[in-house]
Amino acid sequence: MTRYALISVLVVGLVCAVLLGVVDEEGRRGVLLAAGIAVPVQVLAFGLLARARGDVIRFFIWWGAGIALRVLVVVAVGVLSSDFDRVGRTAMMLSLVGFFFLLLLLEPVFLNGQRRGAETKV
Repeated sequence: MTRYALISVLVVGLVCAVLLGVVDEEGRRGVLLAAGIAVPVQVLAFGLLARARGDVIRFFIWWGAGIALRVLVVVAVGVLSSDFDRVGRTAMMLSLVGFFFLLLLLEPVFLNGQRRGAETKV
């Protein structure tokens, strides 16, 4: 779990470094805000999923709950962003969805790593 969180921060940080060089000042604020939202939500969703890994039913329930959580966060940020002044809303929303997608792609790597580690310990 800790490794996933650290890798998530590293990946999002690298993407932010690239994005901050190509967007304006408002866009930079949006990208950083999206990163600050995406990483904790994604780590929470992954943690719940990883705990249920041994039970297929619970795994799929938490997988669906994690997807629903991410969608609700995107919708909530989209609705609430109308109140944000001096934040690049487009950059924020695209970054938020992009960060969720990118971090979602990391999940199988870490879930498979946990399984391999469990098999070698037995």
